[in-house]
Amino acid sequence: MKPLIFIDSDILFSFFAISSEKQKNFIETGTTGNIALDIILNLINEIEEKSHIICLSEFSILEIICTLKRLNSSQKIPGILTKIYSICDVLPLNDLMIKLAWFIGSEYSLHSGDTLHISFCLFNNIEEMIIKDNEFYDSCIKMKKDFNEKDYENLNKFFSKISFAQGTPEKILEKYSILKNIKIKKI
Repeated sequence: MKPLIFIDSDILFSFFAISSEKQKNFIETGTTGNIALDIILNLINEIEEKSHIICLSEFSILEIICTLKRLNSSQKIPGILTKIYSICDVLPLNDLMIKLAWFIGSEYSLHSGDTLHISFCLFNNIEEMIIKDNEFYDSCIKMKKDFNEKDYENLNKFFSKISFAQGTPEKILEKYSILKNIKIKKI
């Protein structure tokens, strides 16, 4: 099976927003003239060469759509969605992913979207997360370190305090253990 990779929507947005002129320049000269964009294009090329599969949640798509709308570029949404669906596997969120995100949000200083991204990655057996944001990256590293040191202790404490939860769901325990093996890369 091909390795599954998650790329944060900030990175994907930059990739899909690159003008055709800059893409052409990159192909011809090896640079867009912007170091950050060059890193992103090289990353996507590397992923394609290795035949990795980029997996995104439907929430990532929503983030990209909202960013386009804020930038008054909503006319680009259909074209960008078409590109995303041509190179990425887009998967839904489920109730247990959201419940794991509750725990992640209660323990780590993250935006709600980032907690969903981590939970999505764990539930979908993503092998590598590629992140641009420092806070998101630092929190992922801390969460992985905490799990290696404390195992399920914090997770179980969280769910034991929720009266309707009746303990930590078995599937959440199973998926949370993927933290041991997930690679977290910052660009």
